[in-house]
Amino acid sequence: MSSFVFFIYKYILAPIVYVLLQLLRPFLSGKLREMIEDKNHSLTNIKSSLSEDQIRASQPIWIHAASGEIEYARPVIRELKKRFPEIPLLVTYTSPSAKKILAQIPEVDVWASLPWDLSSSVQHFISRWNPRMLLFSRTDVWPVLAEVAHKNSVPMMLFSATFAENSSRLKGISRFLTRHTLGFLDEVHCVSAEDIQNLDALALKTSVVVSGDTRFDQVFHRLENPRALKNELMPSPEDFIFIAGSSWPEDETVLVTALAKLKGLYLRSIIAPHETHEEHLTSLEAQLDSAGLKHVRYSKALQWHGDEILIIDQVGILAELYTWADVAFIGGSFKKQVHSVMEALAAGLPVMVGPHHQNNREALFYQKKSFSSGMIVQVVHSPEDVVVLLQRMKKLQQQWPHIKEEIRSEVGKNKKSTLRVMASIEKILES
Repeated sequence: MSSFVFFIYKYILAPIVYVLLQLLRPFLSGKLREMIEDKNHSLTNIKSSLSEDQIRASQPIWIHAASGEIEYARPVIRELKKRFPEIPLLVTYTSPSAKKILAQIPEVDVWASLPWDLSSSVQHFISRWNPRMLLFSRTDVWPVLAEVAHKNSVPMMLFSATFAENSSRLKGISRFLTRHTLGFLDEVHCVSAEDIQNLDALALKTSVVVSGDTRFDQVFHRLENPRALKNELMPSPEDFIFIAGSSWPEDETVLVTALAKLKGLYLRSIIAPHETHEEHLTSLEAQLDSAGLKHVRYSKALQWHGDEILIIDQVGILAELYTWADVAFIGGSFKKQVHSVMEALAAGLPVMVGPHHQNNREALFYQKKSFSSGMIVQVVHSPEDVVVLLQRMKKLQQQWPHIKEEIRSEVGKNKKSTLRVMASIEKILES
């Protein structure tokens, strides 16, 4: 059955999708059209710091990360360049949003879009770059890519992999395609034993092990190598700071209502919207004005008064801002799906999430962990829930240094998964 489903995908579904997207391309716009264009030119539209001949002759290590999965790959990329500086690193992506991230990673020697999942496209890509190994970060193992790489004797590994019990990849017809695809890989490195248990139903012959989540190593690396913030805005240690990270309008409606009710509580607040374009910022400011809440934008502020909400209109500094705070709310959880809670937890913050958080493993896992502050991750369903929780947290303010250290220590147990992944990579490279 698995072979049959793979046959249908390879010879019918994938070609049909390719043809349809080419026909629709002139009528499309935005990221979807950009993705199609990038895939169409995956062999020509490349960014490289070395010559093609140098890269091909040295047989690069190929890492594929769809988009945000690059954050799981970054610690592996750093460690690979540290241990094997002579081996070029080739990184491919699926979503165009990954390009901005890749442009800021100096260890990457060449990067390009992943080609279409068609035998000829993948074969041309492999023939051009002659990779010695292919690593998949988190997800996005494409069936035909895995088959062609296997035929070319390219060792393959998936790391930081997660397979939730309700994952669509493990249900219905998809489970047969997943089984066939993962069967081409040499190793699958899962985040937890629960992932392996969920994979058991596929009866894989591939080696499956628990190595942990490399994203935690990236988060702690970021905290140890922070970007500069505006020192003149830094709160004092006596302040009690609430931060909303990566918020969307649906989150902000709840939070603004709650903050208006908390005006009597000495609480300083930061809102860092996920989208920082002018239309969103103006709308948020109008909402705050209607609620009678003062505000100031980070980029324009020369000082931050205690009764003002600091609106972050600059991207790339959220991880550092978490170190200013005492309690965090993670956005997306009143919209559709929550953003990562890792950075806030690594900074030692108790975290609030809205009802839509089932997509995030850490948000679910740390609801079961209870310390001095209560559960490390707590779910809120309304402005009233936010009010009650912040009032309770404020009463614990004197215990906050201890609470933060407890959380940092607990989350720190997830470190060093990169080293476990690297041990397997080295064995494959040496074989």
